[in-house]
Amino acid sequence: MKTFYSAITMPAPNPVILSALVCVSLFRCAVGPHVTIIPPRARALAGENVTLTCHLVPTAQINQSYSWYKDDEKLNGYEQNYTIHEATREDSGSYQCQTVSSNRSEGVTLNVTDEPFSLPIIRVTPESPLEGYGMTISCDTNLSLVLAPVELHFAFYAYGNMARDFNTSDQYTIPVAQQKDSTDYRCEVKTPDGAVRKSSNETLIEIEELFSYPGIDFSPYPVTEGEALTVLCDASPFAKPTEMLYEFYANGRRVRKFSPSNTYTVHPVQLKDSGPYLCVAKTLNGSVEKFGTASFLGVQELFPTPSISVSPKEVLEGSIMTVSCDIKSEWRGPGNPRFILYKDSKVVQSLSAQGEYKVTAAQLHNAGRYECEARYPSGEAKTSQNNYVTIQELYLYIDVAPTAVTEGDSMRIKCYIRPWAPEMATHPQFAFYKDGFKVQEFGPSNIYRVPSAQVRDSGGYTCELRISTVIEKKMRRHLYVHVQELVSCPNITVIPSPPLVQGSDVTFTCHATRNPLEEETELQFAFYRNGENVQAFGLSDTYHVPSVRLENSGNYSCEVRSSTSDVRKISRGIRVQIKERSQRYRYRLLAAGALVLVPVALILYLRRNK
Repeated sequence: MKTFYSAITMPAPNPVILSALVCVSLFRCAVGPHVTIIPPRARALAGENVTLTCHLVPTAQINQSYSWYKDDEKLNGYEQNYTIHEATREDSGSYQCQTVSSNRSEGVTLNVTDEPFSLPIIRVTPESPLEGYGMTISCDTNLSLVLAPVELHFAFYAYGNMARDFNTSDQYTIPVAQQKDSTDYRCEVKTPDGAVRKSSNETLIEIEELFSYPGIDFSPYPVTEGEALTVLCDASPFAKPTEMLYEFYANGRRVRKFSPSNTYTVHPVQLKDSGPYLCVAKTLNGSVEKFGTASFLGVQELFPTPSISVSPKEVLEGSIMTVSCDIKSEWRGPGNPRFILYKDSKVVQSLSAQGEYKVTAAQLHNAGRYECEARYPSGEAKTSQNNYVTIQELYLYIDVAPTAVTEGDSMRIKCYIRPWAPEMATHPQFAFYKDGFKVQEFGPSNIYRVPSAQVRDSGGYTCELRISTVIEKKMRRHLYVHVQELVSCPNITVIPSPPLVQGSDVTFTCHATRNPLEEETELQFAFYRNGENVQAFGLSDTYHVPSVRLENSGNYSCEVRSSTSDVRKISRGIRVQIKERSQRYRYRLLAAGALVLVPVALILYLRRNK
């Protein structure tokens, strides 16, 4: 059984290198060769000597015979190296090599051009430029050996802009490289007449930092007035040990000029030494200089000044108010300070270790200028800045919903306290009045409801607030409510108009005017005679009595109501008297009947005798 393996290394853009290892059996392996070209460029210039080398693994190169091929045609060459002297464009092609124990190599393309110079390449010296030291950027190209010598002109570009204009030097030197010089560089080469111009690819050149940007450290931290303060400027060298100088600034002014020491001492430190500190670090020759960022130092008082605060920030009448006196920095002395609280320069709380004053239900007279004093066991005393406290007075508001109330609506009258404080220590009580008469006693509810408003519920409403747990305060607010009719009081009419005669057809109509804003509300009608229902509620507003009799006489009325029966209105009664027909009317009725029957009988007789 035979096993085959193939391992291939893909060529780089230039030079092209392709290697292959081929096992043809378990007992015999052939090493695939690969070809390299010198000079290692994408293109060789006409007139150059070009050497192609056939590479095998070292153990496979002993006593080998080589064959060379160009474009699959065998060449006259049997050595490991195949040299083309003074190459021309005709030498361009794909080259391969082979040994007696290997397969033929992959082809390597050789391009020979008769251009005056090759594509330029950017190179930098040293390879890893260091901040503060010089660096030289070279633009490497090769001149044609077969064309007449020509003087080339070189230009250099950085950040996409020209860094040095064209001249005959193929080098661009930066005497003192800085971090800002890290960028992409490229060069351009041209002939004196500009007929041929070639530009290199962009190459990123990064300048290695010599030392870091300096930072500030304080020791001790935090620091208390009277202590010795050391300010350290930390700028760590990155590349190699570097002798440096340091300068210090505090509160925007220089406090120490450049010196080899990276520390600055303040002893004893005072409150006035608080503020931003920064330092500057530079090399001895000044080639690199870096400014650090500022760090703020807050010197703590030996006897800290207290601060005063009020909670909540906006104090409402009747709410809980807390005035606190506090020392924000750490007190390192023996014992604990005690506090005295003042309002308008008068003591309101004396020598309290808690430093807190609470008002369970703030009143308007609690407004004023508050300040506190901290007294230390040593006898030292410090007073805070004053804090003016205002108390917002409570106001009462009243409204009705819906804003336009119609008969049958659920009406709600509500009392509001503005502004409202959920943390109020007092419990407000509300009462409601209508036209001066109390309709709801004092209680916690601030709402008065009328489930089904009627016209009679129109009137002046008053809401009264009482806060009496801690502070005695009463407030009243008034509101006039007009309840609009859903439908007018109905009016009943009868057709034909009285007097009515026995046997006549009679129609009763219930007239009611609907509120224009309630056109979609459904109305129902009912009719009564002598208080008894003669037609139940329905959508029809008429009641028809065909051929009335004497017993239909009576007092008729109608009623209208909403579909929910929240609104019901009844009309005034109308008296209907049914009269018996007269004797003359009977004779007339018989005569009229005879006038109709005689012609009919005559017609029937004539038809029968035909």
